Amino acid sequence: MQMARYAPSPQTSDTVLRGMIKDWSGSGICLIALQPLDEGQEVIVNSIIAPSSKKATVRWQQTIGKDTYKVGLEFRR
Repeated sequence: MQMARYAPSPQTSDTVLRGMIKDWSGSGICLIALQPLDEGQEVIVNSIIAPSSKKATVRWQQTIGKDTYKVGLEFRR
């Protein structure tokens, strides 16, 4: 898995959180996060897979452990 950094919203791009990329494609990523995100929330993602910051929308979220979440993000075009 690859490390990713993300900002929970474009307005809070100075707040950077870390997660792990479980899966990715040209249209989005599956992120393992330690903080819950809301469906429809916009985030900014930066990783080796997406070296320039990319805006993405949270499409789904699943709790997979105590304070651990699997999150589906769709890149915005």
